Amino acid sequence: MSGLYLRLSVDDSVDLAAIPSRNKARSAILQALTVATPRSPDAGRMAEISLAFVSNAEITQLNTHYRQQKKPTNCLSFPQDPLPPVFRRDLLGDIVIAPAVVLQEAAEQGKTLLNHYRHLLIHSTLHLLGYDHMEDHEAQIMEQLETRLLAEMGVADPYLNQIHE
Repeated sequence: MSGLYLRLSVDDSVDLAAIPSRNKARSAILQALTVATPRSPDAGRMAEISLAFVSNAEITQLNTHYRQQKKPTNCLSFPQDPLPPVFRRDLLGDIVIAPAVVLQEAAEQGKTLLNHYRHLLIHSTLHLLGYDHMEDHEAQIMEQLETRLLAEMGVADPYLNQIHE
C-alpha cells in the first residue's frame, strides 16, 4: 500500500480539542493498513477513507438505523462494496466517530484520549478491511491483531482489565 487519502469532516457541534490531529488519526489508520487482506489496497495504490467526527445525536441516528440500537456508540464503520478502483485509489469506506462518547470512555477506562482514539481508528479500519467480531473466534483474532498493532505504536493492550459485553 502506497499511501492514504483521508477525507476528514467534523460536525459543527464537535469540540476540536476533543479529536486527534489529522496526522495522529492518519498514523493510526496507516498502522491498520499494514495488515494484508483481500480488501487491502494493492501495493503502490492509495487507500481512500472518509473519517467523520459527529455529534451523539448523529451517531445515535446511524446506530439506530444500521444496528437497531437506539443509543450512541463510539464508532461505526461502513465498508465500501468492492468496486474497481477510481482515480488510482481503493475506496475502503467510511469511519464515523462520536468524540463525546470516546472522551467519556477514555475517562471511565483510565486511558489517554489519544490512545483510545488510536485503538478505535485501528479497530474501525480493520472492519473496512473485512475483519469482524460477531463470533467469538473472529473477536479473538481481531483483538489480538489490534493489540499487536497498538503495541507497535507503543500503546498498551486496550483489552486488559476490561469486561466484555
